[in-house]
Amino acid sequence: MDSFDATLKRVRRLSATTLDFRFQRDDGGVVEFLPGQFFRFRFEDSEGGFERSYSLCNHVDSVDSMERAGKETDDSGLDLVISEVENGRATRLLFSAEPGLAARVTGPFGRLVIPDRLPKRLFLVATSVGIAPFMPMLFNRELMMALNEGRLEVILLFGIRDRNEFLYREAIMALSERAVGFKPVICYSQETLSDPAPHEHQGYVTRLLGSYQPDPGTDHVLLCGNPAMVDDCFALLKASGFKAKQVTREKYVFARDVKKMDKPALTDAQKKLIAEKMKKYRQ
Repeated sequence: MDSFDATLKRVRRLSATTLDFRFQRDDGGVVEFLPGQFFRFRFEDSEGGFERSYSLCNHVDSVDSMERAGKETDDSGLDLVISEVENGRATRLLFSAEPGLAARVTGPFGRLVIPDRLPKRLFLVATSVGIAPFMPMLFNRELMMALNEGRLEVILLFGIRDRNEFLYREAIMALSERAVGFKPVICYSQETLSDPAPHEHQGYVTRLLGSYQPDPGTDHVLLCGNPAMVDDCFALLKASGFKAKQVTREKYVFARDVKKMDKPALTDAQKKLIAEKMKKYRQ
């Protein structure tokens, strides 16, 4: 685990409610992590310090440019993809931030990673910004070699509301054209498709996952995104015979500020009981 200071270098808009942030280590050190892992970012605002966890979305759009097999790195950069949360403290800070914003970063953490032993089929199931940890996986050299050698099939089930929320569309579709064995499946929950492409479907990822008849004997599943989706998919997989070790889950729970509740005052009876217990222990 590493801890370092980082500075915001770039902000890009991906959709009406989603931004892409590039932070960079102040010390110039290389950011090392396994595809799928996350880092904890500590920020300061007018109310003081607070912390949020974000999966790294570092990826390159050409496998040939990866310099080291088996290790994902984007030099000293950390790419985050973050959706707007109403009244969210991090949203207020980050969605109005300019380059130069400082953060203290710790990590990496997390078990949502490519399994050590590659299965026959690897399902990557995401909703919204849950796509973030899967982007470094899709551009991993080892995974790419297994795909093109026919040793692995990767099925990305990406659930979004409409076409405008198809994050990293160009990179994902370009990869599907050159990577044998990679199949993107995009599920729209709120858009009626009059001219769907082969990779586009109406509905939710849970239904599409079931249609592939996942096999606990040969398949592995990674779930990331909306808690309800994660729970529904896990229930479906358990009913199909999957064990917990064959399904790795990571829920994206959007943090909202909650006022601390005052502790209730002790009653006279409670105070008397505590005093009696303390007297007993001192004897």
